[in-house]
Amino acid sequence: MCYAYIVTQARYDRLDDLLTRIHLARQRPAWRRRLLDGADSVTNVSTLRVLRAVEECQRSGAGASIRDVAEFMAVEQSTASRTVAASVAAGLLTKTSAPDDQRRCALVLTDVGRKALATVTDRRRDLVAETIADWPDTDVDTLVGLLDRLTERFEGAGTE
Repeated sequence: MCYAYIVTQARYDRLDDLLTRIHLARQRPAWRRRLLDGADSVTNVSTLRVLRAVEECQRSGAGASIRDVAEFMAVEQSTASRTVAASVAAGLLTKTSAPDDQRRCALVLTDVGRKALATVTDRRRDLVAETIADWPDTDVDTLVGLLDRLTERFEGAGTE
């Protein structure tokens, strides 16, 4: 085995470990409490992800479908459907038939859903800013640039 291969492998193991640790840290109950505290109608991260999926679709000018939500959340349609149903019941979304296809639903944020999403989005941004508040601006800019490139690569690899 080549020594260069071992060093390269260890580098990628470290990167994968760090990405996993960030993901897990943001899933911990204390982080979730800080994120969702005060956003009464958004009681869990799944609801937040549904609202974000619908918002993304609305930006493109269309109502989201359950399939769109499932794809955004990277879950099965049945899982997305249950979370959407809970969000509709909580008054965060409206669900109607799509104008172009009666078999498809169109999900749209309600005013309550838009406000709840804005509250949690502001809080999420503030938590990230608080976490790196003592970093120099150049480090933050470098991190954003590198994470943007990495995200594009991961997303591109997931569609092939």
